[in-house]
Amino acid sequence: MENLPGRDSLGYGLGQGRWNQFGTPMIYACAMSSLNFLELLSIKGPVVTQSNWKLAILEIDGTIPELDADFLPPDWKNRPYPRSTQEFGTAWAKGMISPILKIPSIRIPLKSYPQEYNLLINPLHKEFSKTVKLIEEWDVTFEVNG
Repeated sequence: MENLPGRDSLGYGLGQGRWNQFGTPMIYACAMSSLNFLELLSIKGPVVTQSNWKLAILEIDGTIPELDADFLPPDWKNRPYPRSTQEFGTAWAKGMISPILKIPSIRIPLKSYPQEYNLLINPLHKEFSKTVKLIEEWDVTFEVNG
C-alpha cells in the first residue's frame, strides 16, 4: 500500500482493478508478504522502487470463503485484466456475499504454493470492521545499490 499522507492502511478508493469496476471499493491483500511484493512489482514494475510503501499486517477473524479457479471466468489470467473479472468481483462485492474472499494469484501456481493466495476485502460489508483488524504497519523501501 503506498504511503500517502493522511491515508489509512485500511482505506480504499473508487478506482478499478482486476477484480472491481470503477466505483466499487475493494481492498486487495495477500496471505503472504512475499506474494504481496511479487504482485506489487509485477503490476507497477520498476517504478515501485521510487515510492515509500507500508506493509499492513491484518488479523482476519473467522473462516474465509475460498474460490476455486475452476469457478472463475475462463479468461481470468489474461493481461491486461479482462472485463469478466471486474464484473465477477463487482458482483461479489455488491452482493455483500462475504467481507473477504480468497482467490488464486495469476502470478504463481496455487497447487505449488497452497498457502500463498490473494484476498479481496469488501470494506462496505457490514462485517468488515468485526472481521478485519489492522495489527501493525511496517515501512518498506526498495533500496537500490549503485
